[in-house]
Amino acid sequence: MRFGVLLLSAVLAALVGQFQSVALPLVLLIILATVATLPLGSEAGRKLSPLVEAALAVAIIVTPDTLPEPLLPYLVVPPLAAGVESGFAFAACVSAVSAVGLAIPEWLLDGFSEPREYRSAAQWFGLGLATGAVGAWARREMRVAEVAAGSTYDAAHKLLSELREVTLTLPTCLDEVTLGQSLLGEVQERSPYDRAGLFTLGDLGQLLPTTLLGAYRLDWELDTPGSLWIQVRDHGTYACQAGSFSTPSTGSSAVLPLRLGGEIIGAVAIERDGPAWNRESLQGSQDAMDNAALQIDTGRLFSEVRAVATTQERQRLAREIHDGIAQEIASLGYAVDGIVANENDPAQRARITTLRSELSRIVSELRYSIFDLRSDLQAHSGLGAALSNYARQVGTSSGLTIHLLLDESNQRLGIETESELLRIAQEAVTNARRHSQAKNLWVTYRVSPPNALLRISDDGTGLGSPRIDSFGLDIMRERAKRLGVELNIRERLGGGTVVEIALGSKSFASQPDD
Repeated sequence: MRFGVLLLSAVLAALVGQFQSVALPLVLLIILATVATLPLGSEAGRKLSPLVEAALAVAIIVTPDTLPEPLLPYLVVPPLAAGVESGFAFAACVSAVSAVGLAIPEWLLDGFSEPREYRSAAQWFGLGLATGAVGAWARREMRVAEVAAGSTYDAAHKLLSELREVTLTLPTCLDEVTLGQSLLGEVQERSPYDRAGLFTLGDLGQLLPTTLLGAYRLDWELDTPGSLWIQVRDHGTYACQAGSFSTPSTGSSAVLPLRLGGEIIGAVAIERDGPAWNRESLQGSQDAMDNAALQIDTGRLFSEVRAVATTQERQRLAREIHDGIAQEIASLGYAVDGIVANENDPAQRARITTLRSELSRIVSELRYSIFDLRSDLQAHSGLGAALSNYARQVGTSSGLTIHLLLDESNQRLGIETESELLRIAQEAVTNARRHSQAKNLWVTYRVSPPNALLRISDDGTGLGSPRIDSFGLDIMRERAKRLGVELNIRERLGGGTVVEIALGSKSFASQPDD
């Protein structure tokens, strides 16, 4: 702004024919502007700089004869700088210094007998106050932005602390599956059903199953044109029909929207083998769902936060293992190599060589663990891409022949569902690699939301007796339970083990073993 004002002053001087008379003051102002623009390391220097600049600018502008009008616009610059640096009060002081500096020479010379010229100076003084106010406003806005940027962790800490307190005082937990079961129980009391499912909307508007009751899985096609869900989505209220979703010739079915703030965030689909529900019972169920919608959506948000936190923790653990224990064990291996090279006793050399092989095995397992921890889903790619990368890495490093079959639609499951399936697949592959003595591993993933099938098969030694200290199967079953389904583990035809998890349609899951 300094040099912009000086350019304006030069243009004005040229237009009124005063350029030669103001050339020297203009050059001095350019030097002053250059010095004032240089950064100062001292905070006190930065704050006092506009005051000094205003005093020197007045000393340069004021002449014994007359005020150079084209140079007066520069008087707005120091107040603006003062406003940005220290606020409006200091900007007003700087403007006052300019006004006093302009008034003193006139008072000393003729006692204000011809104040015409200084009325113009007073106008620029007022403009200086105005620009000082603008600078003070800009300073406040910048400080607000700095506080907002600098307080990200403070805000996160406050929100997480509040979340912890709220979680401890809530009558129910924040697990969306548990909340869904509670909601379906309330719907059951008002509109008795034989089978029901709670569905939430995915990123592409597809219905994703969250909780099921009354069936191991539901073979329902809810997204077909003209279906109850389409009617509910278009009209925003519940709809029912004669005929169930499973057998359209008998029973009754209904879909009720899950509404939050005028927006549909999901639906509950119910069916029974008996007659249709009356309007009062469905309206009662709808009221219960409207009351529970905030809880369900809170559980969904909490699941997303938990997924982000889990991913970050997995990355941190991977770094800790890689930079810590993995490096230390590798160093032990190099030390053992030195001992082997200097050992002359054959028996002792054999024992040390065995120890070296065991250290190498442990380092390899740690590398697998690091890869497992770092393997994750990406926003731009689905579970199929993650499984492909994982299987390729395991096959390259373990000697297993990996047979990968992917059959994906252009829609994805929910990120939470995909994450659980990925961890189940990793645990199943790890078990096969470590314990099955297999030569081949088949990884099959078929998905057409809300249906999905994940199957891990090997041609190893079979199930056998599980170790007492093995928690892998329990962890996989817990993950499957969170998805509302069961984990199926069985012997493979021809030898080996099959680990399978299926979502949605029974017919979709009834695929022959690999």
